Amino acid sequence: MDPEAYDDETSTNDSFTDDEAIVNPVEGHQPAVEIEVQRDEPGENAEPEQPTVPPPILVDPPHLPSPPRNSRRIQGEEQEVISLETPSPPKKRKRISAAADKSLKKSPEGKAIVVDDEDDGLTCPICLDSWEMSGEHRLVSLRCGHLFGESCIRRWLNESQRQSSVKVCPQCKTKATFRDIRHLYAKRIQMLDTDIKEQLEAERRRTHTLTTELATAKLAHTLANEKLILLQKDYARLKEMVRAGGGRGAFGGDASGQKSIQQLATYRLYMEKNFEITREPGCRVMLYSAKHSMLVASQKSAQNLFPGYGVRFIDPPTFKPLHFLHTSALLIRDIAFSDSQNLLTVASREQKIKIFDIRTRLCSSMFTAHDKMLWSCALDRNEREHFLYGGDLRGGVYIYDLRFPENILCEFQAEVNLSPVIHIAPVQPNKIFTSGGFLVCQLTALTFYEYAAASDTAVPTRLNVEGPFLSMQYDAVQDTVLISARSNPNYPQSRFILGRMDKIDGTPVLKVKATIYGSKATPVMTRPTQLGVEDNTLVVGYLQDNKQLMMHDVRREERVQTMPVNEVVYDICPVATQAGSYLAALTDNKCRVYKVNSSMR
Repeated sequence: MDPEAYDDETSTNDSFTDDEAIVNPVEGHQPAVEIEVQRDEPGENAEPEQPTVPPPILVDPPHLPSPPRNSRRIQGEEQEVISLETPSPPKKRKRISAAADKSLKKSPEGKAIVVDDEDDGLTCPICLDSWEMSGEHRLVSLRCGHLFGESCIRRWLNESQRQSSVKVCPQCKTKATFRDIRHLYAKRIQMLDTDIKEQLEAERRRTHTLTTELATAKLAHTLANEKLILLQKDYARLKEMVRAGGGRGAFGGDASGQKSIQQLATYRLYMEKNFEITREPGCRVMLYSAKHSMLVASQKSAQNLFPGYGVRFIDPPTFKPLHFLHTSALLIRDIAFSDSQNLLTVASREQKIKIFDIRTRLCSSMFTAHDKMLWSCALDRNEREHFLYGGDLRGGVYIYDLRFPENILCEFQAEVNLSPVIHIAPVQPNKIFTSGGFLVCQLTALTFYEYAAASDTAVPTRLNVEGPFLSMQYDAVQDTVLISARSNPNYPQSRFILGRMDKIDGTPVLKVKATIYGSKATPVMTRPTQLGVEDNTLVVGYLQDNKQLMMHDVRREERVQTMPVNEVVYDICPVATQAGSYLAALTDNKCRVYKVNSSMR
């Protein structure tokens, strides 16, 4: 090889390949370069020949400046033409150590499997260099959402406009401008796939729904089986009576020792008193506390200096209106007493629940829930006597501690049903629910929250009752629940549903004891009540289409009395005094008091 020809070639090229020359520069000295001449490879059919190595030729190369130690990003900042037709360069691959290289598994063909660990979301897709938090190559994004280094995308947009007169994104070819460049403040970008989480959550809800439906079907099967057994017993008893020539009563020879229907006492309501609470209409809620021997009713304030609403205290023995307590500026929705403490709580569609001391009639504390309007309230008993429950306009339930008004112990936000919470009733621990819980009635759903053992966490379960609902009342003495439901396409009449909480395969269900049908039209939200007498239960409610007060005997399964009422009865409350049992019916501005009398047939 001619040395002069070699000098000409090195003067035109900036670099050498490994197959042409090996340069070993040392600072301040340029050593000779060893040139290895390669022969043309023989044909496929030719015999392999022993390669002959020519003697090396030592040539003094010209002085070459050492290459600058700059990154690819800085090199890319030089003025160069970017061709839009040129395919994107391959992405960088992470180098692996020699120890890891030896541990690579080999394929059956003997080829090593290359580990491809791409740095997605960590490098600029234009220059394949890492972006920075500040400077010219800081992390930016276009309107389409793709990420780049700022200097790279600006050069790309300029070149894109020069070649095609349109600025486009280098990845999705969407039109883009310099105003679409947005600075991002993140060093590492990682995408979190939430599709699996959403699918799991949907599957969890579906499983919970199927479990509830299965428990409901088992409950219906159990009730049908029990009814069948009773009918078989009645049939056998009647058959024996016919053979023996027995008397008339179908249940006269009951051998179980329980009272027969003919032996049960009959009850009637008689008007005792009708008095005016206030001249202004606006009475909606009434509540009686046997612990404090106190009856309260909500009303509109009659004083112009203190507009709004409050509660009127009524003396139970004489049923005379006493003092008035101003509570809120809006209509009162719910009232609750504390059995162990002298406290009265009021919820009135405001953003706070107020606690009043009934001895001093002063507000002792207030509770809020993220500035949401609260519709219902309840106070627990016994070991959870410091617990206060609140329900908001969007189906959320909150648990407070009376000793710490500023904190929320626990909250449950509705996921599917967002209707208002109209009533909350604590359920005390019993044989079935050893830790207790609380019932939550919304306009379109009924849910039971069961407390877990040895903790204050509650697990919600939607009960097997179809709404929409008007009210809910829980009797702690009888452990029964009375629900008032509006008419719907499946039930053309309103219903009064009396049931008891039970469990089937560990799932809480409502075991319906009686369903009483009422009026067809229910434009007003009214509240019925249940009255426990001896071993029987009486359900009293208002029929809106007939304007009547109705009393139903659960054991006899019949309506025993109806009384005409010219005004809408919004709430009915049982009152037990030493003089006897009474029912207080609240209208728009009056209170009707009925005496409950019993007699034997």
